[in-house]
Amino acid sequence: MMVALALILALIPPPAPPAPAAASPGPSASPRVLKTIVTVKSSPYCNALADHFNAALVPMIANDRVFAVVDVQLDDMNDMFKYPDYANRFMDLRAKLLKETATLDASLPPMHDEIVALRESGKLTTDPGEAKEMSDAAAQLQDAYLHQMQLSTDLTGVVQAMMRYNILRGPHPLGGWTPYENTLPADEKNIKSFLHYGPQVNSVDMAENHAVDIATNAAQTHCASASPPPK
Repeated sequence: MMVALALILALIPPPAPPAPAAASPGPSASPRVLKTIVTVKSSPYCNALADHFNAALVPMIANDRVFAVVDVQLDDMNDMFKYPDYANRFMDLRAKLLKETATLDASLPPMHDEIVALRESGKLTTDPGEAKEMSDAAAQLQDAYLHQMQLSTDLTGVVQAMMRYNILRGPHPLGGWTPYENTLPADEKNIKSFLHYGPQVNSVDMAENHAVDIATNAAQTHCASASPPPK
């Protein structure tokens, strides 16, 4: 069992009820919107670039929005045992995370298939430059995909641990923390820190940006219509 998750799930509310809970804050930043690739010239290469790249990127961006929602839910998980209604909070978060992880899990296999198809589409051209740009765009999407898959897998593990945890087992002294656990650094008791949530999301962002830059350049260089001659 993951140490941080085990620690968080071991928390028990303190004896004295705290002040009423404030509303959960929104995500720290709005989910990004990356442009999809548009081609003008019709060719097997250009059609494959637009079709497979966009078919992989669109669900990937949708997942980014899911991760922004989950980011807030993990903050709430870190704090939920501070409140007297911790059991209801726990079950509500468990249901929400179960829904979000199901969405992520369903998106990953078809996304992977589109990335593979994009990489294979480099064979549709005899121009080594065109083939390299196709391959490079697919490699960046693959990098983003792998980070999303890792996050999805880790979050599924969190949900499974929550399903096994008996939230109604009763109060414990020290709010569920042992004297030893109270000596641990805050990051070791933070589920987001343990999951490397922020760095993983940032890695997805960077890979997506690089992928879009490469694919946009390929589309503009090889798949845009020629400028009309001057009058």
